[in-house]
Amino acid sequence: MLATTLESYLDDRILQLSKEVRQEMLTQIGNPDSYLRDKLIYQSFVKMIFSDQLNSEELLELLEKVVQEDYLFYRIGESGTDSVFTRSFSALVIAAVIEYDLKKRIANPDIIFYTTNKVLQYMLEEKDIRGFIHENGWAHAIAHGADAVDALAKHPLLKKEDISRILHVVQHALFRQVDYLDEEEDRLAIILISLIKHQHAEQEIRVWIEDMTGMVETQLDENKGSIDAYHVKRTVKSFLKSFYIMLSAKDIGEQVTCDVFEALKKWMYLR
Repeated sequence: MLATTLESYLDDRILQLSKEVRQEMLTQIGNPDSYLRDKLIYQSFVKMIFSDQLNSEELLELLEKVVQEDYLFYRIGESGTDSVFTRSFSALVIAAVIEYDLKKRIANPDIIFYTTNKVLQYMLEEKDIRGFIHENGWAHAIAHGADAVDALAKHPLLKKEDISRILHVVQHALFRQVDYLDEEEDRLAIILISLIKHQHAEQEIRVWIEDMTGMVETQLDENKGSIDAYHVKRTVKSFLKSFYIMLSAKDIGEQVTCDVFEALKKWMYLR
């Protein structure tokens, strides 16, 4: 029934969704069926949000719900279970609401601060790093969480002190001793682009990159032959490559672009 209704909505055969259907969408937000979860429920949330079909109160109520324990933090700490879909797709809805708010400016500073705290906490606590799952489609919790962080990184109400917290979250994701398979590093790098463009954070990022690459080299020196230390370096190097290309393509951050190039040159044995 829900699938049929949402198919009609996305095909413009139904113009708006009832409160009952919207509640059912929330209930089913993490359904293991990728078609229902990704193609119907998530896409319907996006259409509903960006078509101005929710008033300010309804939009903020949606945001308040999806950052809570039953959604963004649903069974947080689990890995390899279907609970990841609820957390991951809640993060995508958060990203959509914040992206919408960048233009509409409905949320007040307290709401942005609260949402930032929740999203950053989620990124530190999420344990399931799977990307695409053969039978169930995209989980992609790290990438979807990064999308929510990126939306917040663009927001004019982001607090200055949250820049360092965001960088800490990105570093945490990079230092998890895993080889990401589904371009998670790219989604993390986009966050830094947004911090430079919207928060003028180039100098903070320069210091952060110097500190982070120094930590990687220290780990390698102190754990010679360690495959875990090597994997961290490999992940950070992949991230820096993505970041460098994005900086160059957008022609921003001249100083940090040089810093990233020097780090990559050293790690790619081009000295």
